[in-house]
Amino acid sequence: MTGIERWGGVVVLMGILGAAPATAQPASPEARPVERAEPVVVTATRFEERLEQIGASVTVVPEAVIEAQEYRTVEEALRAVPGVEVQQSGSPGKLTTVRIRGAGPTQIQVLIDGVRVKSTTTGDFDFADLPVDDVERIEVVRGPQSTLYGADAIGGVINIITKRGRGKPTAFVDLEAGNYDTFRERAGVSGAVGPWNFSLGVSRLDFGGQFRNDEHSVTSLNGRVGLALPNKGEVALVGRYGDGHRGIPFRTVFPDFDANREQDDRVALLSLEWRQPWTAWYETALRLSAVRSSLTFRDPAEPGDPDGFGFRSDIESERREVDWLHRVDLGRIDTVTAGFEYRSEEGTNKGLFSETTDTWAVFVQNELRLFERLFLTAGVRYDDNSAFGDQTTARAAASYLIKASDTRLKASWAQGFRAPTFNELFFPGFPPCGPFGNRDLRPEESESWDAGVEQHFLDRRVRVAATVFRNDFTDLIQTTLVDPANFCFQAQNVGRARTQGIEVEASVAPIDRLLLSLAYTHTDTEDRQTGEPLRRFAPNRWALTAIYELIRGLRLTAELFVVSSQFEVPGQPRNDGYVVVNVGGAYRLPWRWGALSNLTIHVKVQNLLNEDYAETQGFPALGTHVVAGLRATF
Repeated sequence: MTGIERWGGVVVLMGILGAAPATAQPASPEARPVERAEPVVVTATRFEERLEQIGASVTVVPEAVIEAQEYRTVEEALRAVPGVEVQQSGSPGKLTTVRIRGAGPTQIQVLIDGVRVKSTTTGDFDFADLPVDDVERIEVVRGPQSTLYGADAIGGVINIITKRGRGKPTAFVDLEAGNYDTFRERAGVSGAVGPWNFSLGVSRLDFGGQFRNDEHSVTSLNGRVGLALPNKGEVALVGRYGDGHRGIPFRTVFPDFDANREQDDRVALLSLEWRQPWTAWYETALRLSAVRSSLTFRDPAEPGDPDGFGFRSDIESERREVDWLHRVDLGRIDTVTAGFEYRSEEGTNKGLFSETTDTWAVFVQNELRLFERLFLTAGVRYDDNSAFGDQTTARAAASYLIKASDTRLKASWAQGFRAPTFNELFFPGFPPCGPFGNRDLRPEESESWDAGVEQHFLDRRVRVAATVFRNDFTDLIQTTLVDPANFCFQAQNVGRARTQGIEVEASVAPIDRLLLSLAYTHTDTEDRQTGEPLRRFAPNRWALTAIYELIRGLRLTAELFVVSSQFEVPGQPRNDGYVVVNVGGAYRLPWRWGALSNLTIHVKVQNLLNEDYAETQGFPALGTHVVAGLRATF
């Protein structure tokens, strides 16, 4: 039995997973004390910082939880995070978006190792083709983060951080199969040799679907290679590539079937980062990155339909960034972080438009640490964009520790903005209408605050936390009818909205090898123009998870998600609420042969009760899905 390590609101039984945290003592038959070390996160401040010193609301999903729950995609790992809503438009592989605290998919910033990966044309990110291959942890910062990350961080930031190779080189192979003609193959190698470290992997997923033309397949390649430099510096090259294909079985919504509508998605990321502490009080980081994505949509005319017509869309986007950070420690009580960014973004919708924008940005943030219990953070940022002009945002946060009772109080206030997408700026119209895009659009703006308390009991075997939040949005970009006679629309800054609610978290380890966790989010939204709720936000969302090592080497897991009904369109029925149960297990065989160090049988059953539901109205979710596999480690 080993100890327990807490990661930003998630408690992990490291002994269940056969690995101990870096600060834990070696395993022994005796029960270990609860690990008190606070995790270190980077997304909330841009440099490594202990979680307890951060006033923002942060949740970290570590590799240990990802492996224990047998998550296969990033969106699965996000479903139990408070304040987060994941919505999949039907079967696995279909459009999957994330919302945070009442902010929509275009108002959430998504990063891979700090690099922006959202589409420049649509402004959102589709999580459907993003596996957890080579992912070390996922950091979710809720609330506006525009001061550090600029545009599109109104609702928060999701940062997927990849593995850094450590220790003796190891390799693994993982083969899975399941119903709905599901097959998945994965392989990887990682480790360190001298000053070099590496982590490389490849995977392939094939899914047959629940309807005709509902198939999905994706091939992923990922890698990180690092070189240690003198004085604790490092240079690292990170690359990821995904190539996905999906059938789209519906023309609009179920049951309006389409037999030949399909889409191909390709995303490539390359990042070169150099981090170097020059002295005990000064550190710098320089990153050059490029992300290129393409989407090809095809809807040929139906065979035998003389009046039918086909449609094809080819969309490409590219983003190139330079990110230069500086951190200065002024003694032990004050840290100043300053950054400079340049970003060039290109979006092309072939035959319709091809445009490029440039953004320059500078920011400064100050962190003050007083009496080892009061931590104050304030920052300001200036962005200058060639399309929509300049924007200034500010943020302030505080965290206060009451060590005698193991209590933490936190609060933050921030401004945020969402840049107009290329579609909203440049998409042309069709005669007799003028352009849909509006080059005079201003960014959407927000002002938000949150406040919360976190309390530990029983030597940190029990943790409870609650956070209240509110967001006010102005200048929301909406599709507006500008010519009723010809039914013509244009994107305009006409919307106003507010969201508010509460996030409640609890976790308990009543006995060694058992972890129970709860996350509840209440979200109240209002469109200030119509008085209606915002579309597709569930007012109440519960997530309960359990991880239990029944006997040595045998791990059992369970998840329960309860989601209330959602508003869709005025005058139409709400999307019904639902209850989904997932269970899983893994057994590590007590055998070794030669180089084979570990052989594990694992199984995951999603939607155990075969719930009939739709996360996005009109797109039925999958029934009971059983996948079993065998994983070998060398």
